[in-house]
Amino acid sequence: MDDMRLQSPVAIAVGAGFRRDITTLAEMQNFLREWPHARRGKIYETALRACEMARAGHVTKDQARRAFAAFTEAAGIAWTGIDPVTALRLAKAGPGPPRSTL
Repeated sequence: MDDMRLQSPVAIAVGAGFRRDITTLAEMQNFLREWPHARRGKIYETALRACEMARAGHVTKDQARRAFAAFTEAAGIAWTGIDPVTALRLAKAGPGPPRSTL
């Protein structure tokens, strides 16, 4: 089966600040199907529907990717580029220039 690889992955934060790249339409669909029922809503439904429509050829993979990325933003799981440990260290350091930890 063609997994319909995305032109650019969608990075999400999973677990304790680990990054996961979603690289195919199938990975997007599987991730959405495993999403907890209690946390599903309209934006979830839109993302899932976009994936199904892309698989059927009614929308592009990029349109489905954008819908999925919007879902990850709304769900608070979009990768921000900074892991939680680093964010905590920066918060503890307070405002101003970085301080030496030596």
